[in-house]
Amino acid sequence: ALLGAASGQMASFYGIPGGMGAGMTDSKIPDNQAGYEKAFSLMASALSGGGLVYESAGMLASLLGCAFEAMIIDDDMLSNLNRFVRGIEVSDETLSVGVIGDCVAGPGHFLGHRQTMDLMESEYVYPRQADRLTPVDWVRAGSLDSWQRAGARAREILSNHWPQYIDRAADRRIRDHYPVRLKPGKPPDETHD
Repeated sequence: ALLGAASGQMASFYGIPGGMGAGMTDSKIPDNQAGYEKAFSLMASALSGGGLVYESAGMLASLLGCAFEAMIIDDDMLSNLNRFVRGIEVSDETLSVGVIGDCVAGPGHFLGHRQTMDLMESEYVYPRQADRLTPVDWVRAGSLDSWQRAGARAREILSNHWPQYIDRAADRRIRDHYPVRLKPGKPPDETHD
């Protein structure tokens, strides 16, 4: 992590494109070890200012493995990391002196102010995967840990996502001329060969 960050800082200093590996872990599953190892290396690399960070999602077992569950979990982590890297903008508008005055003279709090609502959409990263339920609601929902939730989400994506990278007519022509064994990708409402 430290060497990757140093590489990123050098690339930034010299104004050249740079890239570094970060987000790998020695853990074999997406557990606490995976989380802290990935977070440290990704945060160091991202804050170095060095450009492309690769191997950042799903990697496990010292790059010997990759898991769909880890990709799902890492998506939340990387979204938050991108928000950290953006930093805090300080300007007349973000200092909100007028809004503070309105809130003091008005309701005495900022919770219902339009700016608060706007900032909750622009400044806060809402997780797609992480659990934010109360303990009681979490138990009612099945007491799933992050790996179980990510596994369910990965299965949902894999069973419902049918990207169409090649035009159907072109795909048909290719299949007419070559023995393609991979079934064509089809939307979920169509039957498979």
